[in-house]
Amino acid sequence: MTATDRAASRAEELYRIHLCHLYACPVCSNGAECRKSVCLRRAVRAARLVADEGRPRWTRPT
Repeated sequence: MTATDRAASRAEELYRIHLCHLYACPVCSNGAECRKSVCLRRAVRAARLVADEGRPRWTRPT
């Protein structure tokens, strides 16, 4: 498992945690956002950015 794979798996794990929180939180289920949801969303975004840094960019075929 490479560092990129570990970062991607961490991003997926954080995303699942965030989805579970959205489902279980009474504030978030009413359409509002709580502080924990905001923090989790930021963590997911940061983890995805780290995971994408190691991936090669897609190039258009010539």
